[in-house]
Amino acid sequence: MQLALSTSAQVEHYLQRSKSIVIPLGSTEQHGPIGLIGTDTLCAQTIAARLGAHRGVLVAPALSLTVAQFNRGFAGTLTVRASTLLALILDVLHSLADQGFQRIYLLNGHGANIAVARAACQDFYLERGRMAGAVPHCRLRSWWEYPEVDRLRRAWYGSLEGLHATPSEVAIVMAAEPEHSARARREGEALAADAPAPLSAAFLRDHGGDNHFDAASHRAAFPDGRVGSHSILATREHGEALIAAAVADAARDLAAFEAEQ
Repeated sequence: MQLALSTSAQVEHYLQRSKSIVIPLGSTEQHGPIGLIGTDTLCAQTIAARLGAHRGVLVAPALSLTVAQFNRGFAGTLTVRASTLLALILDVLHSLADQGFQRIYLLNGHGANIAVARAACQDFYLERGRMAGAVPHCRLRSWWEYPEVDRLRRAWYGSLEGLHATPSEVAIVMAAEPEHSARARREGEALAADAPAPLSAAFLRDHGGDNHFDAASHRAAFPDGRVGSHSILATREHGEALIAAAVADAARDLAAFEAEQ
């Protein structure tokens, strides 16, 4: 059930049977030679939509303008301040809480959203805790951390999964948007043919969650936009399998979240 495709009366009826909602979090940023700019949003909203259909849970519109300042050196990237995204997430959480939602599941597709979303949830708990009534709970999950998804992407790509423009996310978009992905692959395949330089353990430690420096230094270090990721390994078949695994894992995780006291 999609919030944007529902009427207000339908949402009121939904709230009589469920207090849960899923919010996809994405980004609008470059994803290397063959990855679409909307990759992070497409991954999150595709998995969320299929989760919604599978579990009968309401799915909100994706938040797609998020923190991507390190990719400002690449055409098409749109970014907002961390403080802007925090305020937006916080306002959305309050809007949902005011309407009676009690379980808010943030399904994330962009590493730089993690720290901001967690901070927004903490501010939300602080502010709702000062009000009368029960405090709604939030859960943040990134699709790549689901157990079966993580197993598949490690088995298929190993160290060539990298950190950005990963073959796993490109594969999901190939399944979700095959026509646009096929065109992007045809036009960028030559640029993505060679495997990027491997990332050191220190780099992985220091830059996980898109903890990167300024845009100029980032473009200089990763001129084709890939961060240790061999995007060309992606296939549509991998994407379908990753989506199915993510939906199954997310459904179990959401059920456990809803069952918490």
